[in-house]
Amino acid sequence: MENYIIQPYAEIVFPVPVEHAFTYKIPERFNEDAVPGVRVLASFGRRKTTGFIVSRKNETDLTEIKEIEDVLDPIPLFTPEVLELAKWIAEYYICGWGEVLKAALPSGIHLDSEKIIRLVDGHPHDLISSLENRAPRQAEIIRRLLAENPIRQSKLLKTMSSGNIYASLKKLKSAGHIRMELELPKPKVSIKHEIFVSVHNNHTSDSLYAEADSIRKRAPKQANCLEVLASSPNQEFSRPELCRLAEINTVVLNTLEQKGFIKFTTKEVVRDYYKETAIEQGIRFDLNKDQASVLSAIIQKIDSNDFSPMLLHGVTGSGKTQVYIEAIYHCMAKNKNAIVLVPEIALTPQMVHRFRSHFGDKVAVFHSRMSPGERYDSWRQTWEGKHHIVIGPRSAIFSPLKNIGLVIIDEEHEPSYKQTDMTPKYNARDVSIIRAYLNKAVVVLGSATPSIETFFNASINKYSHLSMPNRIDNIPMPAIEIVNMKREPKIIGRKEPVIFSKRLREKIDEKLAHGEQIILFQNRRGFATLIKCKDCNYLAKCQNCDISLTFHIHGSRLKCHYCGFSTRAPERCPECGGVDIFMKGVGTQRIEEEINTLFPGVKVLRMDLDTTKGRMAHDRILSKFGSGEYPILLGTQMVAKGLDFPNVTLVGVISADTELLFPDFRAGERTFQLLTQVAGRAGRKNKQGDVIIQTYTPEHPSLQFAKYHDYHSFFKMETSDRRGLGYPPFSRIVNILFRGEDEAAVKKTAEQFAQEIPVKRQFRMLGPAPAALAKIQGNYRWQILFMSLKQNDTGGTSMKNAIKRALNNLKKKHRIHRVTISMDVDPISIL
Repeated sequence: MENYIIQPYAEIVFPVPVEHAFTYKIPERFNEDAVPGVRVLASFGRRKTTGFIVSRKNETDLTEIKEIEDVLDPIPLFTPEVLELAKWIAEYYICGWGEVLKAALPSGIHLDSEKIIRLVDGHPHDLISSLENRAPRQAEIIRRLLAENPIRQSKLLKTMSSGNIYASLKKLKSAGHIRMELELPKPKVSIKHEIFVSVHNNHTSDSLYAEADSIRKRAPKQANCLEVLASSPNQEFSRPELCRLAEINTVVLNTLEQKGFIKFTTKEVVRDYYKETAIEQGIRFDLNKDQASVLSAIIQKIDSNDFSPMLLHGVTGSGKTQVYIEAIYHCMAKNKNAIVLVPEIALTPQMVHRFRSHFGDKVAVFHSRMSPGERYDSWRQTWEGKHHIVIGPRSAIFSPLKNIGLVIIDEEHEPSYKQTDMTPKYNARDVSIIRAYLNKAVVVLGSATPSIETFFNASINKYSHLSMPNRIDNIPMPAIEIVNMKREPKIIGRKEPVIFSKRLREKIDEKLAHGEQIILFQNRRGFATLIKCKDCNYLAKCQNCDISLTFHIHGSRLKCHYCGFSTRAPERCPECGGVDIFMKGVGTQRIEEEINTLFPGVKVLRMDLDTTKGRMAHDRILSKFGSGEYPILLGTQMVAKGLDFPNVTLVGVISADTELLFPDFRAGERTFQLLTQVAGRAGRKNKQGDVIIQTYTPEHPSLQFAKYHDYHSFFKMETSDRRGLGYPPFSRIVNILFRGEDEAAVKKTAEQFAQEIPVKRQFRMLGPAPAALAKIQGNYRWQILFMSLKQNDTGGTSMKNAIKRALNNLKKKHRIHRVTISMDVDPISIL
């Protein structure tokens, strides 16, 4: 700490879209605590908020400098390495350094001040009477304050009939009727403590039993409690657990404590999402030749103590997970730690079970279905060094793990590694590469269908290429059959398209007869993807989004899968009153109904966003299917990867055309990956697998290459097409999205931004133009797409610098109202 004595200034970043840090003076009382990596409370603009110290310095040219008001952490939350990683993310993805650090923390511990409105007028009823006619909005505010005083401004805004109340608040404040204050809320999460009960040292089982017998008639509940404690005198019970076992309340316990029979101890309790999951001891299998060769290469790189990115290209069922486990055993033997990223929450239960069976409580888990308290405890225990392995989806890459020797990105091709809905819009796969680089660690990118960018990097020797081309025990790859649905005969008496082809029905019957299991895949949930009137062509669309509503059979609801808007499905056309309304498109609910019709009595599990909303929902569904109780698992892309059920011998793809319909240059790649991955769920262990793919475009190259499990030919075709069009991996892309409720303002801002881009440049600019999804959640959307060929601008530096300058110039020249500008570097979708 002595180095900081002559460094009285702190460089602080806040969770705002600003590139630079702000300088604050460190009061002498905080000198030893205000170190890089801690959170501090400071005035920022008109509010107090949490900032992050990223460095200290001993001089500044600034004259008016604010002081830090409080230090919120006794020790740094971020290591120098994570601070550096966050800075790289901010620079690469064009966002604020503080925005990244906020995203790196578990939700619930970030603090930001809230504005509080307090009524101070002594005669509020007279005030309302005087305001009623001349200022009705001000009168409404006073009435609301009479019901709740004080009230948060955000809450007041929600309960008012008018949206804009700021002018009214200002007038009431100037007149002295109200006061506006800043209040700092308490953190939403903190360390949890619980009271435990144990037998006092002065007593034994015999003395407890004796006391129970003597008081049974006059105090039967105390006697019951003493008998429970006497049966396990050395055990410590949590207070709720003991009350449940003895069928008593806390009053009884307090009485026994006063009598000296028991003692209370307050202890910290760790919240664990998987604490009730039974874990057996893991088995370390003998590796086959391919696995052993790959493991040897990974171990060699770990022992070299140097950064090394490696692509592990292994077909489905080749045993990649066992290689990961053995590599982690070696890593831990070298006193190093490991991060394992998985793309979906649905994959987490099986992965957690498998890793904890080998490494026990050394494994920490992070994912969004955990409560804030559970995430906080996982994060905190990892920070304290109690965990050595971290498993989780995207955000787990920010875990405070130290001394990392190995980073694994399972199913590295998955789009879910890219954050798309909030800033920073980072790709965890690429961030993992940088984190491994900062730690001089090995990073293994595993996939049966690598992303085009990753395989391209391996092909030019930027990454090492490891191959596992065969399944465990040389089990053959599943036989894939493509069914042309255009040739499928219509079912007599029914107008709608056929859902199950004759061939798929036959195969399902065959597998059911043999007691084998089936996975059916359709990447659309709901019952029907749209409803339309035949008389006037009315299409049911979302009132907030430029998209058709999906029909859900339960409750007969129309729902938007983008904003959550829901309304009852009409029995008559709202436009013309006609009754000839038809449904088009097939979702998982419709397929479930068809299964019940075609295969009566056969139990089916549906796994989509509608059935996995509850806590542990993924785990329960997969557990039921794994037990063999349900012969059929139907689902969206949740069932398409990572799942390993030995009794599954048939995979049916209801419609392979879903992804191909998107106007996106990656549509063919996503289709090939999804089909290959879902096909890989069939024929694990010692059973031959069959796959039926139904399609209206059987000649499409993505389907044909998937049929023969031919990744290399697919890669060759895809890169040839992209080279000619200048798409990644031969270029870098930045998509800038402008959105707001006022369409004219959004369009104007996009055009003003475009005018700031130089005419002569090393990159292409497409737009501004309306986005493919022109309205989402009540916001109109315009976009500008930038493309820079790597041969002209290797890292896209010139393009990004031009974008940053344009953004700064735009903010200086124009006051941007009601328009949000977001940057998406390396977008996975341009819709």
